[in-house]
This record gives sequence, structure tokens and C-alpha cells, in this order.
Amino acid sequence: MLDRDAELALQFMRAFWRGDVDGSVALCTPEARFIFARSLPYPRECPMREAHESIVNGLFALFDPPGQFTVEVKHVLSCDGQVTVEYSAHGKLANGRDYENDYVMALTLRDGRVAEQRAYTDTQHLARLFGP
Repeated sequence: MLDRDAELALQFMRAFWRGDVDGSVALCTPEARFIFARSLPYPRECPMREAHESIVNGLFALFDPPGQFTVEVKHVLSCDGQVTVEYSAHGKLANGRDYENDYVMALTLRDGRVAEQRAYTDTQHLARLFGP
């Protein structure tokens, strides 16, 4: 059974995976931030809305059809306002390649809302899949 923080984190992640930027951001604090891996072509840290819009309009748009992929949640760990969601994503890319990658999203919750999202994945694998 998941605690309230884990439930909120999954609700947030499901909105994100659907490409529902308004829905994901509605679950955040006003100052919520997204922290990207250093090797990704995004600013290291940016406001949550800006990050989600960049990902949805960039990465998610590269699927065929756009935004269509499946997610398999592997683990959800919750402790003292920190929630970690480990998952795999699968789909077909517009470039014809099969997409499969593993992720860990570490979320910091504050006052019942998401305050920070930190993404961890194999960024070299992403670059190989999506190409130049």
C-alpha cells in the first residue's frame, strides 16, 4: 500500500507521461524546479512548466504517433517527503527505431505538492536512439 506522498508522486508522473503539462504542474509548488542530467541538451535546472513543455514538445513528439508510449512502473519508494519512481518506457519512434529505456525520477515534496523533479536515465542510449 502506497502512502499519500507516493500516491501524489504517481499522479504527477502519470500526468507527465500523458503529456498533460497543466495537470502535472497543478500538483507542484509555485517555485517547483526540474533538474536535468548534465549531458542532456537542456538547462541544468529550470522551472517545472518550462521543463515539461520542452520534454512534451521535444522528446515525446518524436514518437510515432507523437506522445504514444507505454510506461511500466517497477518501484516506488517514499520516505520523509522524498519519492523515487523507477520505471521503463517503451514505444516506437518516428525514425523507425524501437524505444526502450529505464528511468528513475526522484521527487521532493513540500506541503503536499511536488517541489523538485530530478531525472536519471542512460543519456547516451537516448542519443543513440534519437540520433543527431
